[in-house]
Amino acid sequence: MATATSATLASILLVPGAVAAATTTGETAEGIVYNDLNENNQRDADEPGVPGVAVSNGLDVVTTDENGAYRLPVDEETILFVTKPNGYMVPVNDVQLPQFYYLHYPNGTPHELRYGGIAPTGPLPDSVDFPLVEQEDSDVFDALVFADPQTRTSGEIEELRKDLVNELKGSDATFGLTVGDVVNDPLHLFPEHNAAVAEIGIPWWNLPGNHDMDYDAPSDEHATDTYKSVFGPTNYSFDYGQVHVVAMDNIEKVGSGYRAHLSEAQLAWLANDLALVPEDKLVVLATHSPLRTGATSSNRLNLNDESLHGLFEVLGDRKHVYSFSGHDTSNSWQMYLGEEEGWTGAEPFHHQVLAEARGGGWGTGPIDDRGVSAADMADGNPNGYYTMHFDGADYTPRYKAASLPADFQMRLSFSGGASGKTHLPTGPSGSGEFAEPVTYHPRDWDLERWQAPTLTANVFDGGERHTVEVSIDGRAYEPMTHVAPQNDPYMTHLFQQFTGTPEQPARPEASSHLWTAPLPTNLSPGTHTVTVRSTDPYGQVSTSKTDIEIIAGKPTKD
Repeated sequence: MATATSATLASILLVPGAVAAATTTGETAEGIVYNDLNENNQRDADEPGVPGVAVSNGLDVVTTDENGAYRLPVDEETILFVTKPNGYMVPVNDVQLPQFYYLHYPNGTPHELRYGGIAPTGPLPDSVDFPLVEQEDSDVFDALVFADPQTRTSGEIEELRKDLVNELKGSDATFGLTVGDVVNDPLHLFPEHNAAVAEIGIPWWNLPGNHDMDYDAPSDEHATDTYKSVFGPTNYSFDYGQVHVVAMDNIEKVGSGYRAHLSEAQLAWLANDLALVPEDKLVVLATHSPLRTGATSSNRLNLNDESLHGLFEVLGDRKHVYSFSGHDTSNSWQMYLGEEEGWTGAEPFHHQVLAEARGGGWGTGPIDDRGVSAADMADGNPNGYYTMHFDGADYTPRYKAASLPADFQMRLSFSGGASGKTHLPTGPSGSGEFAEPVTYHPRDWDLERWQAPTLTANVFDGGERHTVEVSIDGRAYEPMTHVAPQNDPYMTHLFQQFTGTPEQPARPEASSHLWTAPLPTNLSPGTHTVTVRSTDPYGQVSTSKTDIEIIAGKPTKD
């Protein structure tokens, strides 16, 4: 966090076109962004200022002068923060949270909130200084991303530790990011949650979701004060390599509920922030609520049109933009927005709704020998996390199901035929073998009497640009059909099996990433190997194989 000391202020320049702060008390904050050579978080006499670093009050954005000095107007509820520049790192605290900000709330939160809000910070210091430490930021790196950990109890934090954190300890990723719903309303769990995630061992950035708000605040103005007291600003940016990450809070408290929204002030800050970012850099926009979703038109999930169009106007015709969100704990999806949604860039705007880390799956689904529930999403996607690989301005997201093999990227099922039976795999999230042999008889292809035997593939985190194909016995691959959103047969069966028990899973909802194909009518009696191959837009290939058997003659029971 920024340090408060005395320093001589050198002249600075306001970013051209920067928007003046909406309300100020006439106070001006000033300070130095400096190279903390001995990493003691205090500016010593021999520690030089760092020029060209972006500093913001949440609306204006300025850059430090040749001496590392800045100056910004503040009001009585201002968070000053730096944009971590490439080649430097901000300090992290004992739970790996980046300390890149200073809270200036001299009187604290003006309302009594259940979880405390922001304590009074006292008068503005003479100098608000920000330490940086030089580091090598490669243009090629990985980042971990969680969507909706959404823990409600200490027990659920322990499940999060067992299911995700333990397999990620010692990760060589450069940083992590949680895109909201850090917890599920009990904000006093922030410290315990942060301590668990810190065990991964890398700096971890966060942004708030609808479950991270003070719902007893009278309006949105102070609805994230408790969050800010722990994590800092809710709209901010940071740089690694050729990537400029922008985290934005697009949840607005409305009465006792919320809506997905970006205010004019937020968009003004974004415009000022991006004014400093070269066009050839990749801008990664992280929000909690989706810009759009693939399987639902719910206004509660989608950013409203006014906000979306305003966002697109600020982004202009940038060619290198990638955005992702969480929030939709029933469905994960990749989509490409265009003119119909108001985007006029040369290439479609890639937006990805991420699969949940645990989210809406808490306390749902079969419980394994660790005491951890399966937490499958309502669309059949197992809970998990993402490794985002960056190479210059190029990016490749890779989903991983928590605690399951890395090559578990899809789930197959079979339905149709005379029996009408659905054949499903066993094991956690359907990652095991089929419960019994998948068998069919020639009469199952009597299409005048019943549906032909059909293969369904739920391709986890799939999208409209995935290519999904099927091969029988090593023959040429044939395309499968990407079907309109519908329930995953696996989730339908799981829900029916465990309804009314302590292991009842999430109620099935339409999945946007199902592909189907009828089994060929000319399969001869005997065993046949079915192979499904999925190729994502980045060339990553996943396969899944299973055997089926065609039995000659009529079944023993008609």
